[in-house]
Order: sequence, then structure tokens, then C-alpha cells
Amino acid sequence: MSAADDIWNDLFGGFESLNRRIEDMFRQMDVSGPDVKTYGYTMYQGPDGVRHVKEFGNSGPRMGAIGTGDDRDPFTDVTEEDSVVRAVAEIPGVAKEDIHLRCTGNVLSINVDSPRKRFSKDLALPCEVDVDSAKAEYNNGLLEVTLDKLSPSCEGREISIS
Repeated sequence: MSAADDIWNDLFGGFESLNRRIEDMFRQMDVSGPDVKTYGYTMYQGPDGVRHVKEFGNSGPRMGAIGTGDDRDPFTDVTEEDSVVRAVAEIPGVAKEDIHLRCTGNVLSINVDSPRKRFSKDLALPCEVDVDSAKAEYNNGLLEVTLDKLSPSCEGREISIS
């Protein structure tokens, strides 16, 4: 063994052992359990030129933050199509009877209270919707709610003064 090999082993020989220990730690971790916390955000610019930040996940914006209580924040997406607003939420492992939906003109509330899991989220809708038109389907852990948009109010009319 040359002197160059000794220097190389002194500098980098411990990395192989460290790499093995890190891989063992990851194998022992159960990243699918109920205590997994996720947080993220997407940034986009709306058609009006205003920038928006949309958060998602089941924990707060700080690393290691834990949400309040046992409620999880389901992953959601809200899209606006020609005449409808569609909200999709990932709510795995619950019965549809445990899902409770409530909608006002521009907020959809999703609450799940089952023996094993609890989810809760209020979704801001991009426009006013017709609550009576709501249709909801739950299949394979995905909840999809479709609501008709309300037509924008007329531009107004002249009011005479008596």
C-alpha cells in the first residue's frame, strides 16, 4: 500500500461506513405511518397578474411543525372550468359515511371524523357557486365535488328617485 492510498483512506474511508449507517436508518423508518407530516406550497400567477401562494400538507410551514389536534389537512386541488368549479381531496382510508361536506357561496368545508383518521379543511372557491347544484363522489380515497358557478350578477339598472 502506498502513501497515497493511506491518505485517501484517511480522508474518505469513513464515508462507506457512514453511508451504510444512513441507509440502515432509512430502512428502519416507517414513512407511511400516521405521524408523517407533510408541508409544501405552490406559487403561481393568476390571469389578473396577481401572484398567489397555495399551501398544502398536514403540518405547519416550519420544519417539524405539528398541526393542531389530530386533524390532518388533506391534499386538495380546486379548478375552475367553463361552468363548474371542481374540488378534489385525497382522503384515504375512510368510509364515505364519515365524510361531512358543507358549502357556503364561496367556501367548501371538508370534515372527516372516523375512528382511525380525522381530516379537516376549508377550501376557498374561486367564485360564487350554486350550493344546490353540488355533486360529490368518493372513490378509492379521492373525493370529488362539482359545483355550478353562479352567473355574475347583472351590471345593474337605473333607479329612479321619487
